[in-house]
Amino acid sequence: MSGYLPDGLIVNMLRRLPIKSIIRCMCVCKRWKSIICTHHFITSHLNFTLSNSPPQRIFRYFDINFDKLHLSLHSSYDSFPSDKIDLHCVHHLFNRFHRIVGSSYGLLCLTCDDPQSEDYQSYVLCNPSIPKAILLPLPNIRFETHGLLDQSRGFGYDPRTRDYKVVRVAYLDNPVHSLVEIYTLRTGAWRNVNAPGPHGLIHDKTVSVFLNGAVHWFGHTDPRAHEEEEDDTLRNVIVVFDMVHELFNRFIAVPECFKRVKHLRMRVAVVDGFLGLVPYSSIGMIDEVRTKSVWVMREYGVAESWTKLFDIKVEAEIERVVGFTNNGEVLVVRVANELLFSEPRSGTISIRCVGCNVEPLYLETFVESLLYWMQQMEFWEGGCFAHVIMFQFRGRIVYF
Repeated sequence: MSGYLPDGLIVNMLRRLPIKSIIRCMCVCKRWKSIICTHHFITSHLNFTLSNSPPQRIFRYFDINFDKLHLSLHSSYDSFPSDKIDLHCVHHLFNRFHRIVGSSYGLLCLTCDDPQSEDYQSYVLCNPSIPKAILLPLPNIRFETHGLLDQSRGFGYDPRTRDYKVVRVAYLDNPVHSLVEIYTLRTGAWRNVNAPGPHGLIHDKTVSVFLNGAVHWFGHTDPRAHEEEEDDTLRNVIVVFDMVHELFNRFIAVPECFKRVKHLRMRVAVVDGFLGLVPYSSIGMIDEVRTKSVWVMREYGVAESWTKLFDIKVEAEIERVVGFTNNGEVLVVRVANELLFSEPRSGTISIRCVGCNVEPLYLETFVESLLYWMQQMEFWEGGCFAHVIMFQFRGRIVYF
C-alpha cells in the first residue's frame, strides 16, 4: 500500500518518529529506505524535532550504592529523574572513569583522562540512540610525542561542511603558548590548526559548551602573554573557538563583578538557550569568592547584557553544579556526594540521590538526529551534496 502514498505524506509521517522507529521503517520497503536516506528527510526530521518535540535532557551518573553507571533520556514531562528512557553506549570507554566532552545533534564525545589506563587520550563518538560508537585515532599531540601537557577540548557540529568536529588545545612546557588540533568525522583524521592559539589560559579540564557554531570555555588572560603589562592585568574571560572557520575569536567578557576575581571557580553553560555562567565549586573558598549565582548573556557577545538569574541557596559547600532540568530546577552536588535539586523560585531543596560519584555526572540538552547518517550515505554522488550549505536559524535548518 505504501506505493500509493505520495512521498510528501510519507516524509510527514516518518519524521514524527524517534530514531529507533525510523531505522526499523527502513526495512519496510526499498522506497521507504530511499526516502529516509535523503538529506531532505534527515533535515526535515531534525527541524520537526527542534520545533515540535519537547526539550530532552541526557543524564549520566554513577550510583555508588549499586556500582552502576546510568545514562538516560528525560523529556520535559518527566518527573526527573524517574520516568526515564535508558540509553546505551556500546563502547567500553563509557564508564565512570571517562569524561563526556560534549554532545551535538545526537552524538556524544567521550575521552579518557586516566594516565594509568590503556585508553588514555583516546576519544569515542557515541550515538546512544542506536546505539553505535566510533573509536577515533589517537591525537597527534600526546604524551608520547610531546611529553607532559595540559589540555582542553570541545565538541560540536560545523553546519557549513556538515561535519562533526573535536577540537583540542594542548599546553606544553610554556602555558602561554598552545598547540591546537582538530578531528573531523568526514576525514577520520586529526590535523593541526595553523591559526594562533588563545591568548589566555583555558582552565584545565573545564567544561565546554557548543553554542552559535562555537565552543566556549571559562578561562583567564595570562599576563605572561603580554610582557609589557603588569600582573594585575589578569582577567577572567570566556574563550571562544569558531568551529566553522577554525580559529579563536576575541574573548567574551564575563560580568564586571567577576572580571578580576582571582581563583574564580565557574564554568560556562547553556541556560534556556543563552550563554551562561554557573558555579563550578566553592570548596575551600572564602565567602567573597564563593560564588553561587547563575548568570546569562541575554544578547550573545554583548558584555552589558549579562544578567543574574538567581542565587543557588544551598547551605553547604558546592562541589559542582551539574545542570538544569526542563522545569527550572538546578542540579547541585555538595559534599558527601549528595545530589540536590534546588528550585530557585520557591527556594525549596530536595535530595533525590545519595551516593553519586561526582566526576561522571553530566546533564545537558540532547537532540536525537540522523545527521551522522548523512555523512555515511552512498547517495552523495561523489560529494556534490557538500555544495549545499546548511545553518540553523531559530531552530530550523535552512538550505542555500
